[in-house]
Amino acid sequence: MSKTIKILIFCACFSTFINAQVKAYPIDGWHSKIEFSVKFGGLLPIKGQFDKIKGTILIDESNMTNTSSTIYIDTNSINTGLEMRDKHLKGKDFFDVKNHPKIYFSSKKTIEKNGQLIMLGDVHIHDVSKQIEVPIKLLHGEQLDLWKNYRVTLTGEFEINRLDFDVGENQKGIGEKVWITFMISARVFNTETIALFKRQFGEKMINSITNGQKKDALEQFNKLSEVNNKDVQNPSNFEFLYLYLKQNNYNKASNDIAELYVELFPEESEAHSLLGNTYFEKDDYRKAITSYKKALVYDDENTLAKEMLKLIDTLTKSKE
Repeated sequence: MSKTIKILIFCACFSTFINAQVKAYPIDGWHSKIEFSVKFGGLLPIKGQFDKIKGTILIDESNMTNTSSTIYIDTNSINTGLEMRDKHLKGKDFFDVKNHPKIYFSSKKTIEKNGQLIMLGDVHIHDVSKQIEVPIKLLHGEQLDLWKNYRVTLTGEFEINRLDFDVGENQKGIGEKVWITFMISARVFNTETIALFKRQFGEKMINSITNGQKKDALEQFNKLSEVNNKDVQNPSNFEFLYLYLKQNNYNKASNDIAELYVELFPEESEAHSLLGNTYFEKDDYRKAITSYKKALVYDDENTLAKEMLKLIDTLTKSKE
């Protein structure tokens, strides 16, 4: 399973934050859009988009100023509908994707300004990092889509100057100002619809762990490994198990699964994120920080871990 899919299937609902409920939603890169428009020759608007996006959004619908996000954009996925132009944009004259494969955005805080929600954050393009203001709007709060997944969507638009980020410095025929529009849809899979829990691995692991027997769950895992069960061979299935247990209020069992996940797959970034979440829910921030940082050792683009470290920092400062 790809890292993108692994990020999409992971989510956790977090405890109280400033007397409100903050939830983490993995960005659905397949149904999100980041589009841009720039003038060519001073007259014609040239439009395009980036096709590969990943990230995490923290949202508190009762207080949207608690919204936070970490997003990665694959610069090699730029798409203007013209192959020759895309090749030029990927080259050294513009994005230089070989040396700068990602655009990275990390929010610092969200404020209300003139009746508009504004997300303040740093955007990294090439070797340049600058703070920008991104107006955001909640297109819809958490709702079930047709496939019964929990989904939220944010929209917005803003403008940047490409020369501020050393993009296309010598390209005089291209406008300096770039208008960016986005629709970021994020979702949490509803485990009622996941076939894993109707198969042997899902049934046996859930039965063992909900009966309070982590040792039995490990034995079931080992037995299924001996017969080359395909589900056992996929570490990401532990993320489905964790999510199933959280959605069905098996909190102790979800903690046990997170611990077992780390024991069996110690180099899986998501395993350490899950374990960090269990510590976070117990207000053990020290251990949570250790786990989230460990997650970043194995995947420095683990956006859930980055968002949680930001959240813990905010919570800690609010208590000082």
